[in-house]
Amino acid sequence: MAATAASEVMDGPVLSLINKRLRALRKKLNRIIQMEESISQGKPINKEQEEVLRSKPGVSALIDELEKLRQPLSEAVAEEVNLAVQRHQVSSLSGGADHQDRPEEAVSKASPEPDCREAEVEDLLNLLYFGSLFDVKPQSDFTSTMLTRTHERGCCLTYDYVTDDATDLLGERDLELISKLGGLLISRPVDSSLSHKNALQRCLEHARLWLSNSDQLIEPNANITYSGLRERLDKIMSSDYFTTTPEMKAPVEVAAAAAAGNYAPFQVPIHSSVSSVQVEGSVSHLQQV
Repeated sequence: MAATAASEVMDGPVLSLINKRLRALRKKLNRIIQMEESISQGKPINKEQEEVLRSKPGVSALIDELEKLRQPLSEAVAEEVNLAVQRHQVSSLSGGADHQDRPEEAVSKASPEPDCREAEVEDLLNLLYFGSLFDVKPQSDFTSTMLTRTHERGCCLTYDYVTDDATDLLGERDLELISKLGGLLISRPVDSSLSHKNALQRCLEHARLWLSNSDQLIEPNANITYSGLRERLDKIMSSDYFTTTPEMKAPVEVAAAAAAGNYAPFQVPIHSSVSSVQVEGSVSHLQQV
């Protein structure tokens, strides 16, 4: 870890970004190779894993391209730094610093008034809160929504497994906490005696703490902070899951699953050997939750 940090300081931000991307791509390529070995041993894979396997030529091409770019980029960065030093020296000699904004003026130009920003957040939360409160759907839509969300959870965990650091994988608990905080932002807690006005104030407070990347716990018994949960969400949004076009199930498949009362199982690899587990849930179980 210390060696990696020292290397990033020496390389600078541009080359560090290239090296980080190369490491991630090599990990992805290694896991694709592991999947191919599993297939050769007769182990089944799901559709999302098949999509990842098809990305192997693109991953290999990206690795080759970044390797070729690393040396020219290093030279270009060094030249850019030299030019910046020269410009700074010329600017200092010509007294250009006298024309810079005063610190207080720079601060006032950098960001809008806090009260204005908070008012905008509150206005948006008002719509989300009452939109969620009045959102009543028939049982068929509820079942379809639960099927989709179960499928999305499985997809998210699978893409995290094949694209990111194997020592810091996402888990079901991370997805539960993200969902939980999302609910706290736009709804009144179940069985709460709070008025809508007071509930909205609590929603706004959660929003403030989220936007400020607070180190406070999202709830006393949650055992995770706003900043910690933001890191987990950032991890999702930096994975291939975020940019991949979803494969929509045919209505007849959804109807069949709903009639059976169960969600379709989704295989999620959990070890380097690419073993998998079944993630399932029933409509009746989720209704009770």
